[in-house]
Amino acid sequence: MQQPFLFEWRAAFGNSLPAGFLCRAEISERWLRIHSLPGAQRYAESDAECAELLRRQNLAAMHVLGDGARCMLLITCFGDSVDWPAHFPVSLGGQVPEHVLSAEFDGDGIQFFALPVIWRINEFDDLILALADGKTGPVLIADVQRRRIYAPYEGGADLFFPNQQAVEAARLELAPLLSHRADGL
Repeated sequence: MQQPFLFEWRAAFGNSLPAGFLCRAEISERWLRIHSLPGAQRYAESDAECAELLRRQNLAAMHVLGDGARCMLLITCFGDSVDWPAHFPVSLGGQVPEHVLSAEFDGDGIQFFALPVIWRINEFDDLILALADGKTGPVLIADVQRRRIYAPYEGGADLFFPNQQAVEAARLELAPLLSHRADGL
């Protein structure tokens, strides 16, 4: 990872690697999960369900990041190649993410690519839908300075806040989107 970003990431998120499922293991006390669709339905099957999925995802992202937040978009690719995939399923406005970190997960290579972005509601809808359909690897958008992460996945999003108080406040505001399971999954 680039040295300044690595220092900032570690100061904000400890030793977790920049993927939602990995952050959840390291900073679970700062974690909250929302579901993209009612009843924990994993995939949208109609235009109305796609609209609901985007509404919920954007609501959660706005809650954790806020409009206009300066963030880092981190995209995870599995394997050993440090080259950005030539056929990524979503346009990133002509920008190419930079390889920032190589790691190993479950005995396989894992690569992280980063791109600075400004979070704005609905501007990431194509990426959210591609991710919801399993067309990309793990993605997260982090406001490192404010210690906040929005990490959408197939079926929902993992949200990370700077402290337990912020988690509890979000739990109240986002209650209709939360899992009903005791473990929050």
